[in-house]
Amino acid sequence: MNESPTKPKLSPWTIWAPVIIAVLGIVVFYNYLIYRSRIDNDVSRPPILGRLEKDLELTERSGKKVHLADLKGKVLVISWVFTRCPRGCAAVIAKLKKLHEEFGSEPGLHFLSFTLDADDTPEMMKKFASGLGIADDANWWFLNGEKDAVRKFMTRQAQFRPVQDMPEKDRLSPDDKYIHDLRVAVIDHVGHVRSLADILNPDPEFAKFWDEKLRKDLRYLLNEQKKTPYKPADAK
Repeated sequence: MNESPTKPKLSPWTIWAPVIIAVLGIVVFYNYLIYRSRIDNDVSRPPILGRLEKDLELTERSGKKVHLADLKGKVLVISWVFTRCPRGCAAVIAKLKKLHEEFGSEPGLHFLSFTLDADDTPEMMKKFASGLGIADDANWWFLNGEKDAVRKFMTRQAQFRPVQDMPEKDRLSPDDKYIHDLRVAVIDHVGHVRSLADILNPDPEFAKFWDEKLRKDLRYLLNEQKKTPYKPADAK
């Protein structure tokens, strides 16, 4: 008499493994939602306004050639000025000097002041900076580069408003050639534009607001940098 073949016994793991994987997936997803909720509800977190995507070769006031890529992983404070500016450029640098005195010792911070005038030489930038009391600090660059490349970077990546020519009838002097953005941009350590502060707003109350917000945003982003250090794409 032939015996019917014995059915293989089911391993408990056959049943429980998919259940455990599903539960772990739910837990991970739930924790992610909590994490995102905390970030989204963090009212002090500066928003993302844009992103730096491309490198740029520039000439520093020392005459040295530098690259933006040299500063990957740094929090950046960016301003847009020119050496013969008869309007607000000196006032922007003066305010940034105070900011530099407060935060300049931070190893992960770098100041960048771009000139929008292609005729500004390293010697002119050096004289402009030293005249405003800015020493040749390693973490504050005064920069010039190819005119179109600099302006594209500042407007398309750093989110500054485009430069306009000053009408001749409105010029304060022959050098008063440009209408340009006097705000200050703050870039986080992974290249996101996180703040554009109107620190020269003509209304004193608004100017005070932007001064305070600039410092608040900078503290937040420096703390964020320390919590999640920059890792290059090819890092293991």
